[in-house]
Amino acid sequence: MPENVNTSELVIDQSEEAEDNRSVMIKVDHVSMSFNMASEQMNSLKEYAVAIAKRKLFFEEFKALDDVSFEVRKGDVFGIMGTNGSGKSTMLKIIAGVLEPTKGTCQVNGNIAPLIELGAGFDMDLSARENIYLNGALLGYSKQFIDENFDAIVEFAEVEKFLDMPLKNYSSGMVARIAFAIATVIVPEVLIVDEVLSVGDFMFQKKCEDRITKLIKEHGVTVLIVSHNNDQIERLCNKVVWIEKGHLRMAGTAKEVCQTYRVLGGHVGSKESEQIVFETLQDPKKPDMSGIESIEADTRYGIAAKLSSRCYPDGAKAVILASGEHEMVPLIANGFAGALDAPILLTQNESVPDITAQELTRLSPETVYVLNGGTLDSFAVQMEIRTALSQVQVQLLKGEDCTALSWALYQHGKTEGLWGEDVALTYDGCLGDLVSLSPYLFSNKCPVLVKEAPSEIPEWMLDAALSAKEVLVVGGYKSFTEEALEPIAKSAGQVTRFVGEGPYDANEKIDNWISQHAKAERLLVVSIWYPQDAVAVAAYASKKRGLIVLEDPQNLDSVAHGINYLKKQSGKLEFIGDKSRFNDLDKSLLAKALKCD
Repeated sequence: MPENVNTSELVIDQSEEAEDNRSVMIKVDHVSMSFNMASEQMNSLKEYAVAIAKRKLFFEEFKALDDVSFEVRKGDVFGIMGTNGSGKSTMLKIIAGVLEPTKGTCQVNGNIAPLIELGAGFDMDLSARENIYLNGALLGYSKQFIDENFDAIVEFAEVEKFLDMPLKNYSSGMVARIAFAIATVIVPEVLIVDEVLSVGDFMFQKKCEDRITKLIKEHGVTVLIVSHNNDQIERLCNKVVWIEKGHLRMAGTAKEVCQTYRVLGGHVGSKESEQIVFETLQDPKKPDMSGIESIEADTRYGIAAKLSSRCYPDGAKAVILASGEHEMVPLIANGFAGALDAPILLTQNESVPDITAQELTRLSPETVYVLNGGTLDSFAVQMEIRTALSQVQVQLLKGEDCTALSWALYQHGKTEGLWGEDVALTYDGCLGDLVSLSPYLFSNKCPVLVKEAPSEIPEWMLDAALSAKEVLVVGGYKSFTEEALEPIAKSAGQVTRFVGEGPYDANEKIDNWISQHAKAERLLVVSIWYPQDAVAVAAYASKKRGLIVLEDPQNLDSVAHGINYLKKQSGKLEFIGDKSRFNDLDKSLLAKALKCD
């Protein structure tokens, strides 16, 4: 986990839980574990000896565990989770008696079967038969015991045909089978399992899980499990602790801890952001998930088609077709789409996707405007349009790049008298902010003029801006310096800049500004990493009175920002994007934050 993530303990209020009278099987009491690590790498024993002799051998203390305490009671299926290097395996080795803690105590009541390192002590030159006896002896089993249980071990491991083959010829999964079968042939009071359920093939993993489940149900065995599989921990365990960077982060029921870990575990974010997210997770408020909609599809082409069908159920006189492979093109067209009251559909550069062709046919427009920003095979696309719609008029608007296309589109709209009073200035690649502003661009028929990011403001862009009532500048100070904007500020009616400390802040500022012009009735959540999912959202957002909320569910600062913003908002919550962008937990978390009407 990054250094800026909090490692202080998250505590769940368990004051109302019934007193647990079951006997304590494992008691970890303020355990710390430190290791001395050489500050310099020694490549040979000679170098090591010389360093000692010269008193130049120095060590740095590494704290694998720091003041960790918890109890495991009889019959518990107790999970330990955390990111790699968090101290989970060190904790298990202390419980198993392999390591002695630097501070604190660990008390275990009952015999232990530790499945920490499957296959440890195997001789790869010996056969499986010989290794069963060898490994059994290392685990404390007598030869008589192995004799009595030999067939059961072999049957479980499914290695009957390979018993006399040297282990070095086995796959790692086959070795794991033998090791697990030997270790679980007895019924222990405490079973310790460290990532065992992640080795071998799927069927063997299921077989191991079934045996562990049988030990729990039929013999009341207390089980301690470490696994990177969050779903597996939640399914098998009743209690869980989360250890992060040696610290106990959280202890509670499997559902509580696993849910929190899914959101917070290993994710980037400040202490403040993490606390905001955690408090929201623990909020007893249960959002009405039935009221949350998702406009999703496998591709951006499918999403655009779905948005179109919701906005124009009875068809449309005009349709704009733009490249889905050059995301700036449909965003440039937002104001143009508003002027024509037309949906934006997406096409591949060399062919029209089936989902787009189907929606074109359903809309049955009189005119299709094809926008080419230099990447589109205009001829091939136009031919496919005419195949789908034999009576349609196709009009091509093109430029050698986005900059040239934006100017061509502006001139066309000016000639036809399509534009409103405002104009938007941006740079090539400014996707997120343009998606955020798209509902306003559509509603106000606002042209979008694009320049290259590092360049000066071209004369044609200045001329267009000087004739506008309000100039909307979408881009940071590097792209549009105050000096470059000075002529516009002096001559134009008003210059409004949308600049934030980061993408989330800029998104909020745009939303707040839009809210001054029209009351929002819904909030449309879009992944900040995949704004291309929503390049065709303008018509839908405008007609449904929606605001765009950019969100990164993997970044706690983003999630916390979204929570704080939604607390001030009300209305319907919708998620737009590929099916993989937001899971149910992401949706529930933001839904909890949304202010009730």
